[in-house]
Amino acid sequence: MRIGIVDTGIDYTHADFGGPGTADAYRAVDPVHADPDVFPTEKVIGGVDLAGDDYDADARDPARTVPQPDGNPLDCEGHGTHVAGTAAGYGVTADGKPFRGDYSALTPEQLDGMRIGPGSAPDASLYAIRVFGCDGATALTALALDHALDPDGDGDFDDHLDVVNLSLGTAFGAVDDPVNDFVRVLTENGVLVVAAAGNAGDLYDSGGSPGNSPEALAVASVRDARVRLDAIEADGSGERLAGQYSIEYDRYDGLDLTAPVVELGGPNAEGCEPYSPADAARVRGAIVWLAWPDEDAARACGSAPRADHAHAAGAAGVLLPSERSDFGSTNIAGNADVPMFRLTGAATAALRPALAAGLRVRLAGDLRDSEQLDLPQIEDTPSDFTARGVRGPAVKPDVAAPGESITSARFGSGAGREQQSGTSMASPYVAGVAALVRQEHPEWTPAQVKAAIMGTAGGDVRLGENHTGPLLAPMRVGAGRVDARAALATSLLAANAADPGAVSVTFGSVEVPPGEPYRRREQVRVTNLGDAPAALGVAYRPITEVPGVRVEVSPSHVDVRPGTDAFVDVTLRIDDPAALRRTMDPTLQAVQDGRARQFVADASGLVVLTPAGDAGPLRVPVSVAPKPVADLAAGRDGAELTLFGIGVDQGRGAQAYRSRVGVFELAANSRERPAAPGGTLRGCAANNAGRGGDLRHVGVTSTAPAARAAGRPDEALLAFAVTTWADLYNVGTLTQPTVEIDLDGDDIVDFTTTLTSLPDSDVLVARTLDVRTDPDGVEVDAQPVNGFDGDVDTNVFDTNAWVLPVRLAALGIDATRERAPLRFAVAVLGEYGPPASNAGVVDVIEDPMAFDPLAPALDVHPRDRRTDPRDLLLPADPGTVLTGLGNGPVLVVLGQNGSGRASSHSTTTVTCRPATTAAPSSSTPCSAADADPAAAAGNHARSPCRAPLRIHGRGRVRAGQEGRHNARSGACRIRTEVRRSAFALLPPERVTANGWLTAKRRRRSR
Repeated sequence: MRIGIVDTGIDYTHADFGGPGTADAYRAVDPVHADPDVFPTEKVIGGVDLAGDDYDADARDPARTVPQPDGNPLDCEGHGTHVAGTAAGYGVTADGKPFRGDYSALTPEQLDGMRIGPGSAPDASLYAIRVFGCDGATALTALALDHALDPDGDGDFDDHLDVVNLSLGTAFGAVDDPVNDFVRVLTENGVLVVAAAGNAGDLYDSGGSPGNSPEALAVASVRDARVRLDAIEADGSGERLAGQYSIEYDRYDGLDLTAPVVELGGPNAEGCEPYSPADAARVRGAIVWLAWPDEDAARACGSAPRADHAHAAGAAGVLLPSERSDFGSTNIAGNADVPMFRLTGAATAALRPALAAGLRVRLAGDLRDSEQLDLPQIEDTPSDFTARGVRGPAVKPDVAAPGESITSARFGSGAGREQQSGTSMASPYVAGVAALVRQEHPEWTPAQVKAAIMGTAGGDVRLGENHTGPLLAPMRVGAGRVDARAALATSLLAANAADPGAVSVTFGSVEVPPGEPYRRREQVRVTNLGDAPAALGVAYRPITEVPGVRVEVSPSHVDVRPGTDAFVDVTLRIDDPAALRRTMDPTLQAVQDGRARQFVADASGLVVLTPAGDAGPLRVPVSVAPKPVADLAAGRDGAELTLFGIGVDQGRGAQAYRSRVGVFELAANSRERPAAPGGTLRGCAANNAGRGGDLRHVGVTSTAPAARAAGRPDEALLAFAVTTWADLYNVGTLTQPTVEIDLDGDDIVDFTTTLTSLPDSDVLVARTLDVRTDPDGVEVDAQPVNGFDGDVDTNVFDTNAWVLPVRLAALGIDATRERAPLRFAVAVLGEYGPPASNAGVVDVIEDPMAFDPLAPALDVHPRDRRTDPRDLLLPADPGTVLTGLGNGPVLVVLGQNGSGRASSHSTTTVTCRPATTAAPSSSTPCSAADADPAAAAGNHARSPCRAPLRIHGRGRVRAGQEGRHNARSGACRIRTEVRRSAFALLPPERVTANGWLTAKRRRRSR
């Protein structure tokens, strides 16, 4: 079997791949020209460098964004070498030699004695496809997949690779990202693509492309019981004590320090302040013991200032205690001047009693990665960084595998090892398992191999240690933790009958109108590829539940003769839509950054098929995200607006669904972009994600009249309503509506208000930046989108309408004044703009719009009362009458309406949410004459619509990153960089680096 490693290359000189096993051998390789005496090798049988050392798709220097391909895929970064070792390395013995023995005869003790264990498919061959330079991002993944399908480029796909591993991705990337089309083509031609699920953590839709392709086998990360940590030694006894060294100190290779340990104590016990002269005298030349609360919120400062103050006082090193048995994927940073070591709970308990008796310890570089611990209590718990996937068209991820503290080959070291964590590390393990299954069953299709691995993934993943706490749902771990032995042994397969490549049964986001029972049936096909008949019991095992939702399976028993299929009905039933409630996955953290997060109610579980006898069950994930929807419309009579139709009002508190209405002055309309055939034509929507960012209407209002009437002018809000031509299943990540405000009429941007999420959260806000003196902006306000935090449902996901508020006071506008005219422009920033347009802009309304928030044309309120100045969306029921509409056209936003049920137009009223999907007759059709030649040139061309991809997993975090996993460097989000320029938004085809709207990707510390 041949496993393609699409990554940073492979150090084929390493002993784990049968190379010479010396650092000198690595340094002797010409990185550009492959020496046939050195490469290919018996293990790394071929490959190509599509990037070159200096390539970085995110570089500010345009020259670095141009790849310089060559024939030598030698790794100069390290990630690909580590990944390749996990998939198919030989293993390295204690004396630094490749393991050449019988893998089936290895005992656990022999494995423990190896420097690097074998990969999951150690007899498989490796093929290196390098798409990264020595650092940075890539936009070459599609080209790499094309190469994997036809390595010799002769147009004959018979030489395609068997399995391809993608330990990379774009967090929050669209499910219809162009790269996912390549995954589909490879699958159709016999190549199984295994992909990392992503490292952005438990955030909705963060498991992006290409792992969210229905055909890909996407892998989440869980913890296993084996943990390798650093160590120190107690002076005298030589006892080794486990923990972790800080990462900013870079002189560990020569470190060998033995010194007394002195506890700082007193009011500065954490060492967060400069030491007093007396404390400095006590710790000079010693290793200082500082207090270190394990919880982030309890600490007065991070590790870096502690290291700085200790170094300034003359301390030789720092010890930090802990109560934890393991640190997961989080490292301490420290600084470059003094070594720092965090002790485990057991090590802390062992050393603390000796503090007063004159404790001395040894810190040494040769003690790094020296302690292997067995911690069975953490087995099958989720890695904190592993991403929550998408809810459709196929629920993701598919399976989970160990991806935390994984030891594998270290590039350039000859025979050295290193630890890395991330879904990058989980994915190659499953790629190796897939190669084993393909070798056992060479006639099986990629979909069948995927079904075997998913169906037998019988390891339950729970939130708590010692197999306690709630189960993790399919959107976190798919079918469960992989069981390689069971995957190899099974001859029974179960998968979605209509979409066997997806395997899972996904109902997706389901809108349920009031009073209309909902029923939908899917099927699971059970296939017997063995020689004996099989009898299986059938049941549904719920994991997350929503009131009013039932998933039923029938029949309760199936018999499957050899070579035949049986079918199981999986029926979704919602008999009473009024019973639906907005329930939260019990594993979710309800509050993030001090604010209620946004979330989606999800009913999910597993179809479990249990064979008679000793064979383990098969599991097929099932998922549905149901929500009740209103069917309201508005009629206008002069200054009054009356709602009619059917509303929603059910449940209480955070579980409630309530239809709401917002009325805005209609500021602008924008024509729909036609869909581009093949996604290649200039000026057309590239994909559904691009259509979801295609502006339709913009409205604006102000609550200044209500605030003044209530005597609370400081609470006055300016609010912008933005609607698009199609729904977005997520917003605020890779697609961000943005308003740019000019307060003084000088045609220069003063403030920007962007729909985004607070860092590492599902808290969606309208974030306002003052860009008058700092082009990167200074935050002055962060109001909840639609005016409510996540404990009130306003339907922020799977919708096409949002309200972006900003306090007038944050803009420096005194609401007690009579006039404050301003102008604003609107664009949608994102990675899925029209082909051949400037990357980073999806759509833009070019002409600035005028508005006076202190003298608005609207002062909308119910007949019987004034509105609260904080109310932008009011409760909406049939018969609701709102007054104060003025004379101009208005935009009415009904956020809880279902798709396609409440869009009406007239000269005075535009009611939005949902959008119609058909292009109006006035739309300009796509023209082949406008085609981008590069995009239309074929599958070797880079798609201009796609976000550069990043590695899903790194070895260590950098300074100041305690509490945040280093693997999050794999994330790629958009942040706005506003450059001062003429007050006119250029259309997407003409936006340049000097234009108003350019996008830059936030880089995470690696």
